[in-house]
Amino acid sequence: MIGYVDIKRSVIDVLKTKVSTIKTVATEELNGFKPPAFFVQLMPISDTPSIDYEEKLLTVNIHYFSEEKTDLANLKMLDQLNTAFFNVLKIGDRVITLKSKRHQLIDNVLQFKFELEFLTDIDVVEVNDEWLMSTELDDSLGYSEETVELMQELDLKEE
Repeated sequence: MIGYVDIKRSVIDVLKTKVSTIKTVATEELNGFKPPAFFVQLMPISDTPSIDYEEKLLTVNIHYFSEEKTDLANLKMLDQLNTAFFNVLKIGDRVITLKSKRHQLIDNVLQFKFELEFLTDIDVVEVNDEWLMSTELDDSLGYSEETVELMQELDLKEE
C-alpha cells in the first residue's frame, strides 16, 4: 500500500537526485530558511475505498524559492522540474504516471504541480460476513477470524 509519506519521500528523492544543489525545507522551517530552496506539499483530493482496494487522487505542489527572485531563474527551474518529473514517479516498487502538470508564479515563488491518481491494494479478510482490513485484526491480542464476534452477535448480560 502506498502512503502519503512514501509519496513525499519519493518526490524529495527525485529533487535530491536531479537538482542536488538546492535543499528541501520542512513545513516547520518555512519561515527561517535561505533561498534557493524547495518546499514539497501534498494535497489529498480524495480517497475512495472499495472492498479490496482504494483509489487515491492527490496533488503534489513543489514550491521553489529562487535566490535571484527573477523570472529567468524561475523559468530555468521550471525547465529542470519538467525534466525531473517528466512523465512518471517511482514510489517504492510502483511507477505512477503524472497527470495535469502545471505551474504558476505567486509572489515570485514558482509552484510546480501535478496530480497522482492510482489504486492501492488493501489487505482485507471476511469476518462473520463483514469485510475488515487485516490491520484491524491483531493476532498478538488473540484476534482471528474464528474468535472475533460482531457487536450485534453478542448476548447482553444483565447484572
